[in-house]
Amino acid sequence: MKLHNTVFVIGMILLLNTANAQDNCRPLEKVVRGYTPVTVPDITQPGEYCLTHDLKVPRMYVFSEGGERSATGSVMLDIRTSNVVLDLHGFVMSAEVLGMPGIRAWGEKEVPSRITIRHGSIKSRTRSGILLNAPKASLLSDFKAMYDSPQTIGMAENEFQKFLKKLPPSASAYQKTENLIDHIRAEADTIGDGVKCVSCKAIGMDGAANIIRNSTIEITDGHAAIYLFGPNQLIENNIIIFKGKAAVESAAAIKLHQADGTIIRNNDIIIESMGDEAPKAAISLIDSKDVVIENNRIYGIDTLVKNWDDKSNSIEKNNAFRSLFRRPLAIGEPGVH
Repeated sequence: MKLHNTVFVIGMILLLNTANAQDNCRPLEKVVRGYTPVTVPDITQPGEYCLTHDLKVPRMYVFSEGGERSATGSVMLDIRTSNVVLDLHGFVMSAEVLGMPGIRAWGEKEVPSRITIRHGSIKSRTRSGILLNAPKASLLSDFKAMYDSPQTIGMAENEFQKFLKKLPPSASAYQKTENLIDHIRAEADTIGDGVKCVSCKAIGMDGAANIIRNSTIEITDGHAAIYLFGPNQLIENNIIIFKGKAAVESAAAIKLHQADGTIIRNNDIIIESMGDEAPKAAISLIDSKDVVIENNRIYGIDTLVKNWDDKSNSIEKNNAFRSLFRRPLAIGEPGVH
């Protein structure tokens, strides 16, 4: 009898804590702007925000225009300030409409920082999942893949030079952003509208000392599942999946640029690609020094890391290569494995 009473009391405490957490946050609700249903207004003030139900931006069909309408240029949720906590409470944010990424953070005067996104799922059918001030690419070959049509091929070199001018001179010059992605399932599929999205990734961030943990991150036919710019990142206890065709030569499950001192630890890194379509390695490094890669399990590929320049190096410890048939399959709650 005492055991039952104890269990009941603990259960009530957990329920009250969950209810209090939801009471203290500002719920996100769907709004409509013009032709494009945007799920929530921009977050422009610091604070705690949450979901109280699933939010979905559905596909839009305009048969007079020949079928499905694109929402290119819009985003499901914009975060335009620092010090934000977004708790999804186990619910799903899903951008089904063509051309719409999930969550984006940006600022006109400064890079938003200390953003926490946790406990739920973020999906985009045709674009990136989570973009926290994330650049599009790193190498000239990336830009050539982005501008590979006869009409745009001449733009690649010009856009690459613009990127280099904006790039910090070294890893130490990055702003400390300290963003946290925790217990999230992030999914990005980049070819749902038949247009190759070379710059797409499931999670992309710019800034120092960010953390991605306890999550499931998946990209299909894209650039990277995780793509980070800046030093001292921590990527641990995740399932990271790259499926299908590599969109650029340096595509990988994890791609890092100027990421000195980053730790990649205790992840399951899964490559579900075949032959020439597969990435060259599970991890790509550009201008990234002393990256610690330890206690990870790698499935479906024989190369752990590839340095794309003579500046990068890694410290590798206790990583294990396993058959793709032994990859983790059972995933319970979003982001939990």
